Order: sequence, then C-alpha cells, then structure tokens
Amino acid sequence: MFGFTPAVRLSLGLVVLTVSILILAQAIGLTPGAERQQLDVRKRLTETLASQVGVAIMRGDEILLQYLLESSVERNPEIESAGVRRNDGIVVSQTKLHAQKWAKAKAHESTPTHVRFPIMINGAKRAEFEITFEPLMSDSHPIFGIPTFILLVIFVSLSGFVGFWFYIKRALKHLDPSAVVPARVRNALNILAEGVLILDRREQIVLVNTALTEHLQRTEQSLVGKKASNLGWFLDPNQETRDYPWLTAINTGVKQTGVRVLLPTSDEKDKIFHVNAVPILDGKGSSQGTIAVFEDITELETKSRLLEEMIQQLAATQVAIESKNKELTYLATRDPLTNCFNRRALYEHLDGKFDGARTSDAEFSCIMADIDFFKKVNDTYGHAAGDEVIKMAANSLREVVRDMDMVARFGGEEFCVILPGAPLEQAQMIAERCREKIAAKDTNGIKVTGSFGVTSIRMGASSATQLIQQADEALYYSKQHGRNQVTCWKPGMESLIAETQH
Repeated sequence: MFGFTPAVRLSLGLVVLTVSILILAQAIGLTPGAERQQLDVRKRLTETLASQVGVAIMRGDEILLQYLLESSVERNPEIESAGVRRNDGIVVSQTKLHAQKWAKAKAHESTPTHVRFPIMINGAKRAEFEITFEPLMSDSHPIFGIPTFILLVIFVSLSGFVGFWFYIKRALKHLDPSAVVPARVRNALNILAEGVLILDRREQIVLVNTALTEHLQRTEQSLVGKKASNLGWFLDPNQETRDYPWLTAINTGVKQTGVRVLLPTSDEKDKIFHVNAVPILDGKGSSQGTIAVFEDITELETKSRLLEEMIQQLAATQVAIESKNKELTYLATRDPLTNCFNRRALYEHLDGKFDGARTSDAEFSCIMADIDFFKKVNDTYGHAAGDEVIKMAANSLREVVRDMDMVARFGGEEFCVILPGAPLEQAQMIAERCREKIAAKDTNGIKVTGSFGVTSIRMGASSATQLIQQADEALYYSKQHGRNQVTCWKPGMESLIAETQH
C-alpha cells in the first residue's frame, strides 16, 4: 500500500468528488449536447425495433407484431406509441394511444418526436413503422426557460459547495491527528511490548504503537483516522462482555480491564488479547477518548490449553488404571473355571463379616458342599467332563442362594457358601434346595449328587476359620452317612466322625 501524504489524499478526494458532480449533471441532462445525444439514441432504437417488426411482418405473425409494439412502449420510457401502416395507408397494428399521438406528425417527414421508418422486404417497401417519442430536452430548461449551461453552472456551484463542505469537514478530523502527540511520548509507547491505541471520543485512532501495528500487519498511516472497531476484532464469546472495552470506556467514563478480544490471522488461528481501556477525561470529567492497551496472551492460552489437555489425558489414564485395577482385582478374587469367588477372597470377606456379625449379635451361617464320587467322574469321563460337572454345581448353587450370599470354590469339587443374616434353619433349607437342583441336573449324560454341611454362628464358632471347620465337619458327616444329604453341625460331631473313621 502506497503511503500517500494527507495533502495528496485530500486532493484525490476533491478530484473524485468533482468528477462525481459532473457525472450526476450528465445523468440529469444538464450538460451541453444532450439533445444531439438523445437523437442518436432514438435513431439506433428505431432501427433496432424496425428490424424486429420487419421479421414479424415477413412471417405474417400478427400476434408477434402486436407484442413487439406494446413491449417497446412498456420497456422504453421515452417511447409514447408505436404502429405499422401499410403502403395503402391502413394501420395493421398499433398501441393504444398511437392514433392520438400520431395525429401531430408531419406528412411524409420524420421529426424528433414522430419518426417514420420504411419496412423493406426483398428489396420492396411493404409497410412503414411509426413511432412517437417524448419531446427532446432542449438547451433551454422547459420550466425556467434559461440555457442549460447556466443551469449546469448553478448546479455544480451549489452541489460542489455542499459536497466540498461535508468532505473537508470530515477530512479535517483525519488530517494527521497523530501530529499532536509529542515525539517522546510516541517513542516511549513504541518501546512497550503491549499494543497501545489512543482513540478520540469518536473512536477514531489518533496513535497506534509499533507493537500493535505488527500484530495487525498494517502501517500506522493506514490505521490513523480509522475506527478501532473496524479492524477485524471480535469479542471472546465465552465472556459476558458484549461491547468492545474501548467503546465502553468512552461511553461510560469507567476503566475496563481484562476483556478478551480475538484477532483472526492469515493462518486461521486467532490471536488472543487481554485489553484494558482507560478513559481520557477533560477538566469537566467528560470523556474525550481512551487509551487501550492490548496484551498478547496467545502463547499463554496455548500453553494453558496444552496443560488442560494433559490433565484430561492424565485423568483418562487414571480412569483406565482404575478400570484395570478393578479388572485385576476381579480376576485375583475369582476362580477361573466357575467364576465363583476363590478361597483367598472367601477368607478376606469372612474376616470382616464374621467379626461384624459377632459384634452386632446378628445371624450368620455357612454351607460347605462337595460333589459325591467326583474322582470316579474324572476317571470315567475325563477331566474336561469333570470341569463341566464342577461348573454345573457352581451354577446350581448361584441359582438357589440369595443375592447377598457369597459362593466360593473352596478347592477341587468343594464349595463354601456364606449366608449373612440367615439363621441355621434357613441355611439348611437353602442347602437342601441346592442338593435337589444338583441331583436333578444332567451334564452331557452325567448325573451326580452333592453332600452338604451347614452351621451357624449360633453354634459357638469363635472365628471365621472355626465356622468353616464346623461346616466342613458336618459335610464330612454327610459323606460318611450315605452322601446326597444335608447335615447340620452339632457339638460333639467331631467325636462321631472320629469313631466312624476308626
């Protein structure tokens, strides 16, 4: 962009304004030679329309002929009427007012307002095209009766005075306003890393420092006199402020701080500024403008966003770790074959639950279950079939027990069921239903039974281990006395088992 001086810009503006006035005068017919121009235009228009009429006559298309006449009157404000007259004087087609308008025509002669044009077909005159126009604009005005040139001088003088007055008044506001700022002040502002704008009360730029011209990628000369709001900024939509801070400072006389303003760049990334605007007040406290300071926080915002993204990634990683930990915890506490709790999880669960039941004097029961003659199943059908039988037994137990109960694979074909809040009688009934369900199942043609031992915290167990031991002794008793049955533990049962063994 060329750096024109204010004097050059003012001169160019006056030239453009003068040319505009002359063009306007030409448009309204105040320039000399308007009559001759009109005649040329009418001649060309008549020739064009006559050629179209000749085509319609040659085709013998009366509808097309009438349409051409009427459309020519409608489309051309200067044309008043049109018609076609045969050589014998009979009118074959005409517009509505043609007879009335043509009455003033001279015989066998064209005038500026009444034009005759022969229609020639195959070298012979077939008809005559008649067209009437509005009166020409003469070199003397029809109302004032004075020469057009005089009117032109008057028009240019009046319109020039008004136009130049408005232009010069506006130009004076832009005429090097930065010259009023002392050089030492300008140098001090140019040293600052922040962008600075000094605006007058009309929001027009009086001074802009080097830092801001670099951000805007424009010269100081191209910015001075412009409105600050027209430089391509837009407010951050994520804030409550709905007006530029410098406008608010000018209108209210109140300092504005920390307003986020964005500036689009050529690489489609917005620069982000924190803008503070301080009003400039006169001795009466009236606002005369403002000083706006632009702090570029684009890099800081970029780093903040990166940090936020890293925090989000860490949070996502933490969630993934917690999910994996839950998965590992699940796998560590489950038996892989039956998906029941394993022995380790059983004892961890019992340590807290048993002590809690003792403290609150609550019911707490335990069932031990074992598949009868399981070794024979493995020896006869193989270990794969044996695994299916174990899974069947585990599923049968889970189908019967309550949601709050815990089913664990104690080892091999043996299972332990913990029943919090269940008295001995209820635990015995649940064990009996489990026994019946196992006996009723058929696993790939294999049918088995189960033996059960039941005990309760009411039977005097002092620890979780002793509770399981009681249930195991009751199970062993079921095994020794015919299998496929449920036995409740009783004091002294260990002696009965010992006698059976002997």
